[in-house]
Amino acid sequence: MRAILKATIEAMSDSSVNERFDRVDASIERLGQSLERVTQALDHLTRYVMDLREEAISRLQVIENRLDFFSLTIASIDSRMPALTKATLETGSLTTQLVREQAKHRDSATDLASRVAKLEEKVSRFMDPAA
Repeated sequence: MRAILKATIEAMSDSSVNERFDRVDASIERLGQSLERVTQALDHLTRYVMDLREEAISRLQVIENRLDFFSLTIASIDSRMPALTKATLETGSLTTQLVREQAKHRDSATDLASRVAKLEEKVSRFMDPAA
């Protein structure tokens, strides 16, 4: 029985073992090729991501420079605002004072005109008593 089993294994082993090893070698070869394609795809993707990163960094640097300029401009405006606010308040105060003075002068002119009209009426009566 051992001899039959041994003979069967030897007969099977020569041709079938070589065929199996050949199939395993072919599978390993295909897996190696697939792995190489995946590695190339990952390398390409890595280069793409690095290029995208470089472009994003350069564009964000431009934006950051513009933001720095705007922040300096706004800081400059903020430093001038107290003086501008004071000047605006003083201009409003001066304008209000000028309007009051103008109203007083207008009222004085109207009052003077009415007094002169009354005096002219009295003088005209004295000059022409019949009228």
